[in-house]
Amino acid sequence: MATSSGYDYEVFLSFRGLDTQGGFTDFLYTRMIDMGIRAYKDDEDLPKGEEFGPKLLQAIEQSKISMPIFSKGYASSVWCLKELVKMVECQKTKRQKIMPIFCDVAPSEVRHQTGGYGEAFLSRENKKRYDEETMREWKAALKEVSFLQGWSLHDMPNRREGELVKEITHKVFSELKKAYLAVSDCLVNVDNHVDAIMELIGAGTSETRIIGIHGMGGVGKTTIAKIIYNKILPGFENCCFLSNIREMSECKGIPFLQRQLIIDILKEKFMYIRNIDEGIYIIKNRLSNKRVLLLLDDLEEKNHMYALVNQRDWFGKGSKIIITSRRKDVLNVPQVDYCYEFTSMDPNQSLQLFSRHAFRRDYPPDDYLNQSKKTIEIAGGLPLTLEVIGALLSRFEKKMWDVILKRLADVPHDKIQHKLKISYDALDDRAKCIFLDIACIFVGYDKDMVVHFWEATKFLTMAAMDVLQNMSLIKINEDNRVWMHDQLRDLGREVVRQECNMKIEKQSRVWNPEEALNLLSRRKEKTKIEALRLKFDHQLRYRFTFEDFKRLPNLRFLEVDGWTENFHFKRRCHSSKTNIFQENSHLLPQLRWLSWHDIPPTFNITNFSMENIVIVDLSFGKFTHDWDGWSHMEVIKNLKVLNLTNCWYLERTPNLSAHANLQCLILRGCSKLVEIDRSICQLKCLVSRPIFRV
Repeated sequence: MATSSGYDYEVFLSFRGLDTQGGFTDFLYTRMIDMGIRAYKDDEDLPKGEEFGPKLLQAIEQSKISMPIFSKGYASSVWCLKELVKMVECQKTKRQKIMPIFCDVAPSEVRHQTGGYGEAFLSRENKKRYDEETMREWKAALKEVSFLQGWSLHDMPNRREGELVKEITHKVFSELKKAYLAVSDCLVNVDNHVDAIMELIGAGTSETRIIGIHGMGGVGKTTIAKIIYNKILPGFENCCFLSNIREMSECKGIPFLQRQLIIDILKEKFMYIRNIDEGIYIIKNRLSNKRVLLLLDDLEEKNHMYALVNQRDWFGKGSKIIITSRRKDVLNVPQVDYCYEFTSMDPNQSLQLFSRHAFRRDYPPDDYLNQSKKTIEIAGGLPLTLEVIGALLSRFEKKMWDVILKRLADVPHDKIQHKLKISYDALDDRAKCIFLDIACIFVGYDKDMVVHFWEATKFLTMAAMDVLQNMSLIKINEDNRVWMHDQLRDLGREVVRQECNMKIEKQSRVWNPEEALNLLSRRKEKTKIEALRLKFDHQLRYRFTFEDFKRLPNLRFLEVDGWTENFHFKRRCHSSKTNIFQENSHLLPQLRWLSWHDIPPTFNITNFSMENIVIVDLSFGKFTHDWDGWSHMEVIKNLKVLNLTNCWYLERTPNLSAHANLQCLILRGCSKLVEIDRSICQLKCLVSRPIFRV
């Protein structure tokens, strides 16, 4: 199975050992390994006793970048020439990148086969060991690659190999920073599926293709789609992955998804979309000349299709679009070229996956075989269920397995959540609380930020996080973000609903913005609510009273998206935009995390009780460095994280000397920022430099 990106290697080094090994090639290879780049060097990585040719050519196919190192004797090696032909083939069919290095020869010598290259071919012609077609193929590959942009040691001042290696590795690292998607290891032996979908999507063709992958939840649709995406990504300059469309459309709205698509393709940060129709207009008029790679994950409704990819001519010729959905009928539309049903795993695959999580090996011990087979029968071939049950059983002695398996067997096959809940029930109260926080709010959030939040509420966070990871209930992605499968997310939210007997005002966490707005206007006590997510529509009018927020005394987390000039309070408050809260009202005394995107510049942040807040996120704010809010915020003595992402009007950071405990300052996307206030030198707890970009 390939690594988490869908590739076994990132860079394939092709070289003639007698010429450069022990010198330039080893230097380059070591530098790449030190930078965390997975490079293939055949003398080291090829297992002893394996057939040389096929393994080597397969390594080229499974790399993102091929790097031929042309030396004087390169053309004397038949294997070097075979590798080069394979590189050119992969460049055309898989759109892989070739980055040549001309070590002690000029590109013209390679191109025209003069000097040592000409002598090598003349020797073969005299010996007549290779047919003319093979010779033509080798010469054509040399000529084609010699025209590609690369590096020449002749062009370096004083032929400094160290500087050349440094330049090459930085360029490679930059190229590899393309948005490859992290792929879980929850599938085994999927090569047949990958090959079938690759053929449907026409990776080597110039046709626009839209492919749908459907199947029940937990079967591995997203994982297989990510593998396909990663395999064809090197051939695209314009790409976008929209994850959890069902969830994001509910919480953020379809215009948010349209905006993300447009930003990812056009690389424009200043983009505001007022409604779905405006988003459609921009997509089909601005992206129609862009050859794009799109992955739309968990597309649930036909209106999602209508808003994001309604016509193939919205995108340029040769675009490839992959859509995953639980619903086959959503994909049964004219613009989708092919649908692929991703079914459950067979018993052998299931046994292997289960064994990996239960025993950390590919096959169960003999004395566990019968119980393992019973488990895979219960799991019904669903990778997620196999992974979670395997992780659960690994925590218990053999004598307890039968008890747990009996509970699982009593659950009907189609009640997947009920099976998963047995793992949730095995958690202690602290881990359950963190699990529910993640399921309702924190999927996709930075792990370090949510740890700050939980530690401020006196949780022993890291131990609970370790338990959740070991039980396969959450994962931490390569970019340090918390990830949870949507089946587990739905389970957590159902637990929260059932805990309050479906009474929204008694629900501990409210993640749906529409429900949250409705809840806020109810004249009932809401003492159970700990987390609330609000989204304001600028076209609507909102009226709340002071008491509406006063009824949330135990709120730990508040996320607000947007603001409106029609946002007023009727009691104890002026109805003007300049004073929407009563002064010194000290609302929300338990608040630890305040996130208000596009906050009104006139809002006095100290109207909230600030003593316990550790995270403030004011992304997309339209304030400047002299905003009154900065002085208001000086009362936040426990602030750990200040997020000012995409505060486009900010030219200078404010005085931060009052925030002695600040550990993380995020200034990503602050395009007008030219000065960092000197007060940052006083922040002894700051763990790293301010974060300016991804």
